Amino acid sequence: MVISKLLRSTLKSQLRSCIKNGAASGSSQDHLLRAPFLARLYGTKASLQKEDSTIDGNSFKGHDMLAPFTAGWQSSDLHPLIIDKSEGSYVYDINGKKYLDALAGLWCTALGGNEPRLVAAATKQLNKLPFYHSFWNRTTKPSLDLAKELLETFTASKMAKAFFTNSGSEANDTQVKLVWYYNNALGRPNKKKFIARAKSYHGSTLIAASLSGLPALHQKFDLPAQFVLHTDCPHYWRYHLPGETEEDFSTRLANNLENLILKEGPETIAAFIAEPVMGAGGVIPPPATYFDKLW
Repeated sequence: MVISKLLRSTLKSQLRSCIKNGAASGSSQDHLLRAPFLARLYGTKASLQKEDSTIDGNSFKGHDMLAPFTAGWQSSDLHPLIIDKSEGSYVYDINGKKYLDALAGLWCTALGGNEPRLVAAATKQLNKLPFYHSFWNRTTKPSLDLAKELLETFTASKMAKAFFTNSGSEANDTQVKLVWYYNNALGRPNKKKFIARAKSYHGSTLIAASLSGLPALHQKFDLPAQFVLHTDCPHYWRYHLPGETEEDFSTRLANNLENLILKEGPETIAAFIAEPVMGAGGVIPPPATYFDKLW
C-alpha cells in the first residue's frame, strides 16, 4: 500500500533526525503553546498587516470558527493565518506567502504535503467508497490491508491486531478503555490508575488531556481526572542535579516512579504511558538507560 511503503522508506530517517535534533532543544511547553500567538502579538504593525489573511479585500477577522489551543478573543480581535495549499515540507497562505512546516502539520504529515501517490490513492478510494464503518464485524478491504501491513512493519513488539481511530487523542482514550476492560475481565477492578509524565502530551480530549502533563490543558477544565498520576519529566539538561550523570538521573527517576507506585498501591495501577521521544514537552529524547531502568 502507498502509505505503508512511504512509511517504511522514511521511518529510519525520521527517527534519526528526531534524536539528532531533539537533544539541542530546550523548549518548554509554553513555547509550543504561545509561540505562534506571541509572534503575532509582538510583531510590528507592518508584519501583522502582511500576515492578515484576506481574499479580494475581504477580511476573516471575527470569523465563526472556535479553534483549539486558541484564546477565544483571538478569533474576534486578530486576523487568522489561513493556510491554502502545501508542497512537500512547505505550506502557503491564501496570499501566497510560503512557510516551512517544521511541525509537520501537527506532528502527523511526515510524508509531506500534496504527495502525488497519496492524492492518487485517496482519490481512487473516494471515487469507489468514500466511507464505511467497522462496527458489527464489518470492514473494508483497504482497512484489512493496512492492518496487515502495520503489523508486519512494526515488529519490535509483536502485536496481534490493529485498532483504527481518527486521532491520537481518540487512540489514547481507547487505550484507557481497553486496559480497564482487560483488568475487569481478569477480575482486577481496582486497577484503574494511569501514570503519565510531566510535560508529556497525549491529546486534548477529556482523558487524553488528563494524561498530558501540561498544566495549560488542565486549568479551568477540572483536570486531570482523579485516576491519572504524573511522575518526573525525563529532561536531563533541565532537571538533573549537580554532578548527576545521565544514568544516575535515570536511576533517580525510575526510583521515583517505583515509589509512586508503592505509595498508591500496585494493585491500583493499571498502566504507565510514555512517549518514546517527548514532543510537546520540548522534543526530549530519553536520557541514557532511562527506559531500561523503568522496565
